[in-house]
Amino acid sequence: MKMREAVPEDAALIREIALATTDADNARARVMERAYQLEEIVRAISSSEEAKEQLFIVGETDGDVIGFYHAIDRGDTWEVLRLYLHPAYHRQGLGAELLTHLAGRKRQPVELYVESSNEQALAFLNHQSFVELNRIQEEVYDEPMELVHLRYDPR
Repeated sequence: MKMREAVPEDAALIREIALATTDADNARARVMERAYQLEEIVRAISSSEEAKEQLFIVGETDGDVIGFYHAIDRGDTWEVLRLYLHPAYHRQGLGAELLTHLAGRKRQPVELYVESSNEQALAFLNHQSFVELNRIQEEVYDEPMELVHLRYDPR
């Protein structure tokens, strides 16, 4: 998979990938619909272009964007805000490639939050040696959610 920095023209594909990972009618789908408005994605891409401590990376196969991650370098930890791979490409090692790319930028722990009912993401992250730190109750776009805080230390 080829990795490159996201550009605003990728926003529609990024939205499509993120929304493809949700069921049609649940709280997570409603949150994703709001979180992945085109304007929000373009804003996130633009802010990562301007800030040295942020990365918004897309992964391509045969010229098609199939996954992405958005991470912030907190100095001693990567905080992953977004990590998605189109479901058609699951179970091929490509999600791990996205994480490996991030770790290759600066070898430090990676932390992220996942909605507790997202069993597929939790299974993937567990397989990638992430460990649960804690769980929190949070309002996300007016939807109550339980979020699992996970960490991976590659060192």
